[in-house]
Amino acid sequence: MKKLLVVVGPTGAGKTRLSISLAKQFNGELVSADSRQVYRQMDIGTGKEVEELQKGKAFRDKGHWVVEGVKIHLYDILDPDQTFSVAQFQQKAYDMIHTLQNQDKLPILVGGTGLYVSAVVDGLKVPKAPPDLKLRSELQDMSLEDLQNMLLKYDPGSAKKIDTANPRRIIRALEVFAQTGRSFVSLQEKFHPDFDILRIGLSSPRELLYDRVDRQVEKWFELGFVEEVKKLLEQGYQKDLPSMTSIGYRQIVALTQGVLSESEAKQRIKFDRHSYIRRQLSWFKRDGRIRWFDITRSDYPENLVSEVSAWYTLNDEI
Repeated sequence: MKKLLVVVGPTGAGKTRLSISLAKQFNGELVSADSRQVYRQMDIGTGKEVEELQKGKAFRDKGHWVVEGVKIHLYDILDPDQTFSVAQFQQKAYDMIHTLQNQDKLPILVGGTGLYVSAVVDGLKVPKAPPDLKLRSELQDMSLEDLQNMLLKYDPGSAKKIDTANPRRIIRALEVFAQTGRSFVSLQEKFHPDFDILRIGLSSPRELLYDRVDRQVEKWFELGFVEEVKKLLEQGYQKDLPSMTSIGYRQIVALTQGVLSESEAKQRIKFDRHSYIRRQLSWFKRDGRIRWFDITRSDYPENLVSEVSAWYTLNDEI
């Protein structure tokens, strides 16, 4: 079977940096599994390699970036006002993975959006229920707490498994239930992709991750995060777009409107990113197939490369 390397873990663990290093060693290219990095003009707050870009160590191309000579696919494939479903991501990811395999390259799926990763490695079949714009409009006016309570009432199974801190995920589950009468998660069938998959997970004490993302937030402001968001608003992108309501962007919108001070915006972003890290860890730790590596151990790089090398050379087939 063709090989697929998967690198997952929480924000701040260094997934992309590790994956670039592995790509150089094993003739690979990256496929981003991040629900926000698909958007053009949204670079700083989505954690793309902006510093490398500014230093001339990276450049943009159509549908991908090149960082230190390594391609990262599925960056910059949508405008901020375009919708993007899990099913659409799954198809684009499969297309890119097969293209790389046919070029005798090792595809490295890297990201922290658990549902996107699962859609690829587990062959998740996403429920086919068309958007109900009237229902969506009604649900979008509800508070997050009311949405959570409604989901618990009508679809308690999904309430236990999906990201209930994300109103869009709740609304989609309620939409599917309204149309089919069945639980959203019960309709998520799985098939088995024809890949030889090695799943690598990066972990560390939460305090270290919190410290890393806090310093990253400070760096974002230095790199021009506020200006990035202002430019998007000036171009007419509305603050209630899914892309603009993600962590970081919604707080900067509030800052530009005078609702939050810069200090308050920073603290809100840091707090929300800490919460996101906890949700990511909860999602990925449920998967017993992941080989975890503690990034605080001095021998972690050597042990990880050894593991990948043993898998990569087995049968000498990619």
